[in-house]
Amino acid sequence: MELSRHNILSRIHRSDDYFLVNVLSGNADILTSGEAERVMNGRIIDDPEYISKGYVVDPAQEEKLFRSKYLDFIDARETDEIQLFYAPTYSCNFNCSYCYQEGYANQTGGNSPEVADAFFRYILDHFKGRRKYVTLFGGEPLLNSQQNKNFLEFFIGQCRKAGLELAVVTNGYNLHEFIPLLSQTGIREIQVTLDGPEKVHNERRPLKGGQGTFIQIVRGIDAALEAKLPVNLRVVLDRDNMASLPDLARYAIDKGWT
Repeated sequence: MELSRHNILSRIHRSDDYFLVNVLSGNADILTSGEAERVMNGRIIDDPEYISKGYVVDPAQEEKLFRSKYLDFIDARETDEIQLFYAPTYSCNFNCSYCYQEGYANQTGGNSPEVADAFFRYILDHFKGRRKYVTLFGGEPLLNSQQNKNFLEFFIGQCRKAGLELAVVTNGYNLHEFIPLLSQTGIREIQVTLDGPEKVHNERRPLKGGQGTFIQIVRGIDAALEAKLPVNLRVVLDRDNMASLPDLARYAIDKGWT
């Protein structure tokens, strides 16, 4: 018997305790520093609890388990539901402090009916018989230009025609304007980002002109929920806004969003 090669042992930040995870067995434990030292020194080889959780293994048996789980993964990949992304534009009306797509903004062509039509022909041909849904991505897919609105009307009509559920990843600023259009097809979810209470969010996710966006996004979330459209509220979390997360949670609860 020996320690599993799929163990991860690490000290918990600002604590004397450690966590031990085995990504193959799926088990996880919090350990004291003394228990962690036993693991690091290999003094758990004969411990029944560590053996039962997959932290200590027969290498040959572990290799068989790994191969079995990999084959299960391959089988599931052939039958699981597919999420297909479509980015009509990489343009965006926000100036987020952590944006990673600034260099994509000049890419065009995705918001033409011809390109979208080719997209639907492709997925209906190549993924025929598979469970699937489409996610609108960006940039910001819900820009309020007339050209974009015309395109989305076509795109949503194609989803409805193909019987495909639609998910939308949006900053939420113009969401309220698109509720009537989005309600015309099956919506899997609308993912909207709020990075904290109003002041924190507005510092991180302003418009390109510097104006705050919190109130307008809240208006869109309220409108979506009133229309019975499912909203997935997302937070981009880092050390700058982590402390405000409880306040955001309380805000969502007080709004009745939960």
